[in-house]
Amino acid sequence: MGRWIEKHSRGLGCLILLAVTLAALMRPVSFREFAHSDQATEFYITAFAGDLRRTLEDRPTRAEIAPLLANLETGTVHFYGRQRNIYWAENQQVYNLWFNHVEGDQGVLDAEFSLRSDGMLYTPLYVGDWSLGYACYQLKGCDLAGAVEQMNAMLDLPSA
Repeated sequence: MGRWIEKHSRGLGCLILLAVTLAALMRPVSFREFAHSDQATEFYITAFAGDLRRTLEDRPTRAEIAPLLANLETGTVHFYGRQRNIYWAENQQVYNLWFNHVEGDQGVLDAEFSLRSDGMLYTPLYVGDWSLGYACYQLKGCDLAGAVEQMNAMLDLPSA
């Protein structure tokens, strides 16, 4: 038994490291932890209107976005997988959100993600300049319909 462990210890170590890494990546986290919304001071929200040729945008202050954050922060984010593209149905909307804060004289990106109106979250995956698509997550446990209404109001989109 000792020789077997000695012979296979490197492979076992790699499997244990992989299992621990996957467990850490796949554990549900709060929206606040996912988006670092507690440290963000600058916010930018966009969405396409209708035919994808017109982009609506808003740069709300912390006070203006506070009700939306309070709603989203009641939820948890669960890892779902990876997709090459973001797909949505005709009755769905995709919102792009950026959360930033300032350190010294430089802006720091806290979070960049797309939120589909059904609660799917997408974050871009890159290796250097190569896009690997998106990591997908499911937002659960918050009033998603209320959050969508709040974002629609910020962007002057019609109610869902």
